[in-house]
Amino acid sequence: MDKLQTVLDETVLINKQYIVYDENSQPVKENGDYLIKDNVKRLADINELMNEVHEIPQDVNNREMLLSIKDSVLNHSPATFKGDEADTYDMVCELVEQIEYE
Repeated sequence: MDKLQTVLDETVLINKQYIVYDENSQPVKENGDYLIKDNVKRLADINELMNEVHEIPQDVNNREMLLSIKDSVLNHSPATFKGDEADTYDMVCELVEQIEYE
């Protein structure tokens, strides 16, 4: 939850960097939406943030969550996948099979 909050906070900061402000330092709105400068760059920055690798340690604090993910992937996923989806599912299965607690 802390990492999710950090990502959300960083997304807000990125958005603030690209909002157009008037001479009174107030955000400019157009048709009810904030006016954005260089939206392509803004989206690239957000995409980079979202694609960062976040490691979840396999410790006692994450035990319940990780075991729940393992169970969901291995025992409650749709029965069939095709093509790239099948390859991705196999990769995810290999990862969650490594989750072990004594």
